[in-house]
Amino acid sequence: MERKMIVLFFIISTLLCDPIKLGILESDQNLVHICKMAIEDGQNAGHCTANIIQIQDAATCMINNPAKGTANAIAFHFQEHVEAFINSRCESEILEIAGLARFWNSPVMIRAVANPIISDQDVYPTVVQFGRTSALDFTYAIKSLIDYLNITSVVLVSSTESSFDHYSIVAGIEQTAKQQRSFRIDKFIEINEYMLRENKIIAEKLRTTTSTIIIGDDFNDLGMVLRNLEVISLSDDHYMIILICNQISEICTNSIKHIVADASIIILAPIIEQYKVMANKLSERLNFTIKEKEIEMYVTMYDACYGFCFGTRHSSILNGKKFAQSMRNQHFTDIFGNVTLDGTGKRLQNYAFQWLPSRNDEFQRVMTLLMIEAQCTYGNKCFDLEVQNTNDEFWNKYRNVTITRCVKCKQSFLSTVAVAVISCAAVVVLCLIGFYLYRKKKHMEAYRMMWKISKEDLKVIETKRSKEHAISDNLSHKRRQLESYALVGTLKAEFICFKQYKRIPWNKAQLKFLYELKSLNHNNLTNFIGICYNDLDRFYVLHTLIERASLEDFIYDHQFNVDNTFKCAFIRDILKGLQYLHKSSIGYHGMLSLKTCMIDTNWVLKLTNFGISTMLNELIDQNYIRTVELIPQQFYITVAPELLTGIQIGWNFPKGTVVGDIYSFGMMLYSIIFRIKPFDRLSLKEVLHNVVEKSLRPQIDNDNSDPLITLMCECWNSVPEERPKLENIRQTIRTIFSNSKGNLVDQMIKMNEKYAQELEHIVAERTSLLVEAQEQTDRLLCEMLPPFVFFFLVF
Repeated sequence: MERKMIVLFFIISTLLCDPIKLGILESDQNLVHICKMAIEDGQNAGHCTANIIQIQDAATCMINNPAKGTANAIAFHFQEHVEAFINSRCESEILEIAGLARFWNSPVMIRAVANPIISDQDVYPTVVQFGRTSALDFTYAIKSLIDYLNITSVVLVSSTESSFDHYSIVAGIEQTAKQQRSFRIDKFIEINEYMLRENKIIAEKLRTTTSTIIIGDDFNDLGMVLRNLEVISLSDDHYMIILICNQISEICTNSIKHIVADASIIILAPIIEQYKVMANKLSERLNFTIKEKEIEMYVTMYDACYGFCFGTRHSSILNGKKFAQSMRNQHFTDIFGNVTLDGTGKRLQNYAFQWLPSRNDEFQRVMTLLMIEAQCTYGNKCFDLEVQNTNDEFWNKYRNVTITRCVKCKQSFLSTVAVAVISCAAVVVLCLIGFYLYRKKKHMEAYRMMWKISKEDLKVIETKRSKEHAISDNLSHKRRQLESYALVGTLKAEFICFKQYKRIPWNKAQLKFLYELKSLNHNNLTNFIGICYNDLDRFYVLHTLIERASLEDFIYDHQFNVDNTFKCAFIRDILKGLQYLHKSSIGYHGMLSLKTCMIDTNWVLKLTNFGISTMLNELIDQNYIRTVELIPQQFYITVAPELLTGIQIGWNFPKGTVVGDIYSFGMMLYSIIFRIKPFDRLSLKEVLHNVVEKSLRPQIDNDNSDPLITLMCECWNSVPEERPKLENIRQTIRTIFSNSKGNLVDQMIKMNEKYAQELEHIVAERTSLLVEAQEQTDRLLCEMLPPFVFFFLVF
């Protein structure tokens, strides 16, 4: 009996100690890491169950597979037996996974803005919402203002760009307001921002008798939209314009602050106290600097994971419905502050209406909305808003505003009729011209986008050569080691590959830039083939493949004698390519290093990966693409210190500048002269910090007599404007290598000609000596032998 009790106790203990499996649907490993930290913090604080929480993660939606996260959630449930989920950030997957979890009875933590229907506890009974904002919150915040000002109706403006990875908050407000009859919507206008660039008629649609216009921040180019909607003119005509922000005002309006101030736009945004403190805590914990606009994403992930950990102590996760019910009206505190959930398990968040008195001022609150717990009412509203009006005088100008339908009609009726008649008379001509221009534009667009590579034309080839035998010892057989290359049709190409997360909408300036990049043609540049994008979940930048070797391969190969002939030829080719780039519309290289200098089979040096660094920086910064793997720290050694400031080392590229290229050229000179890497055998992390903060440079012996070393040091100047101009550098190089002209092949030919001439001179000299010796021999024989014997021997 005692033995049976021991076995039973062991079985029960084993069951109780089984780990809880938590599935995280997230492609970004940094966010997965912050979730693991939150779980660990909760366990250390004693807020979690004693059981081990085992975390598994999987990728979510992609351009070519918007349901990847849903598929992974299904695999988690049926194959890995995952019991709870941290839901995807992708709008297309949030409802799908939450709906499936209802049948699996698994808890789901929501951490992003979602369709308002997610609050329906009958449809999604296992959901707990940790997102900072929601359409329900914004709807009742707007209702509070409308009631305060006695406004009868509003106009809502949203983007038509439907995306699988985010939800339009204004569309959610429109849905909630209609369902709960919170206020009357006079118009709901959806705008295609790319058509808005050419169509000014949309701006006139806002000019109704309704004085309140509410605009969402879900546009790709919010500044362009606000300008084309003529918000400054609308404000002058007494319209009240409210911008809905999912993040705090300072971040939401970072790029449009001047428009917000000039148009007196009112911002409705969440209040997040000590935002910078949160950023500092995250950066310290993660050991890298987080972008301001991504802080909220990290904090909500942390809160969702900590909240799940907190919930495991109050309810079993084996019953998702009970778990969600146990989280209602709960409170907990993590490292970022207090988290309060209402009667539906939705986070309570305070909001504020704010405005900007001038461009140089800080945002001022004119109305604060404190969210407090309350009994649940119709529409899953389980909170009340406590309104704190802080500036009555500000709101007086928006009370009792009457706007006629024709605010901007400055012309008389007769002049309006005249304009209409003239317009009708010209319509036939305009149609003909429009048709011609349309055909021409289509033709030009097809021509200008010759840099676009379709996925059908691109084939990536994986190579199987060993890295140990990557480069032959034989100079004539040197070949680069490539793990992979691409075929574009029949053309071989090398590429830089990125993960693409969102569809990229090129603007006119970017299209013009890429067209001009494609048009570059110079003997010392490789050809930019183009970009493959929006067709796959990968983003490729392709240049023609040079298979022989890079300059780095020759410089660091000490079996190869790099004499002044080679140095001169290589440096001159670099400067020729740079001069062409700097004088072109592209204006810079941006990634200049020994690795991006290729030596072809004719010994001509060609620059590659030019002109793309700024474009990549912006695309990565806007979360369109991300690197497949960390960028090596060695890459940043040749980057100018002013360009390293503010970028995430390992995750982004610096922007390109002319003076930045001069600095990079100086670093390359160091390697060419001394044939060692800059800062060799030092910690690159510390080196990069000291380069920026302490003006660290490679250590050299002070040799003022060597003009090449003097030039190199001038290129490293900490003040970008004091670095030498490219033309001055070329003149100095011409002076230093005055005896060498032309490229490497030209110099080799001249060298061979010189050797041939010297050889001819030596042969002539030796022949003369031979003749002289023969004559001396004949004289001696003539003196020693009788004449008839001498004559017989000689003739």
